[in-house]
Amino acid sequence: MRGIASLLLYVAMSTCASVAAAGELMTVGLANNSVGTLHLQARLGEQVDAEFLLDTGSAFVVLSEATRRKLASAGALVPLHRLRAVMANNAVTDAQVYRVTSLQLATGCVVRDFEAVALPGARKNILGLSALRSVAPFTVHLEPLRLELNCPVVAPAGDAVALAN
Repeated sequence: MRGIASLLLYVAMSTCASVAAAGELMTVGLANNSVGTLHLQARLGEQVDAEFLLDTGSAFVVLSEATRRKLASAGALVPLHRLRAVMANNAVTDAQVYRVTSLQLATGCVVRDFEAVALPGARKNILGLSALRSVAPFTVHLEPLRLELNCPVVAPAGDAVALAN
């Protein structure tokens, strides 16, 4: 009897944990350009709005030089380490990896403290797996064009303060 009760408790706890980890399903609008690549708008840190190319083949979020400068002046970047990056054309380059404080993909959908790479000469921001992992599983829908995300459930700031007191 104790074994069955323990098993039921384990199943109940496992189910609750997986539901909590799943987050809330949200939708982000996508746009495509003349060459068919998919783009979305997002906010980095507290104030840097940027357009991103959606690239599930990129291991990292890539920051353009202009975006990196804006984030640095806003205090939303922390240098972590350097790496050798292999580009899509097999060229190899040195790059700085940063921790970015936040990425808001939709209202209430915020990825916190993820790694991003500043590639020398990058002109576009790329939304890669270093941030997309936090909203997995995610789905790209073509009709209508949208990205469906599993967003982490974040308590409003007012609730966090109330809990701390």
